[in-house]
Amino acid sequence: MSKIRSMVLDEIYQSAKEQYTTVGNKCVVGQWAATLNEKDKDAFEASINDVDFSTRSLFRLYQKAGAPFGLTSLLTHRNGECGCP
Repeated sequence: MSKIRSMVLDEIYQSAKEQYTTVGNKCVVGQWAATLNEKDKDAFEASINDVDFSTRSLFRLYQKAGAPFGLTSLLTHRNGECGCP
């Protein structure tokens, strides 16, 4: 039987702080948006504020672009109810 070393919370936390230096207090949608290039960031900002698109329609578009979040996270972000500045 092999022993699998489990990481303690402190190690996980420190590793995450080192790996994700630009995410700060952003939600998963904000974190993803922070990784986009400038052109895609501009498109994201324009689309997230476009009332002609439903959140579900935007969710499908973002999925095609590789977004790792769910519909509820997008809705929360779009409504300004997340921790993003």
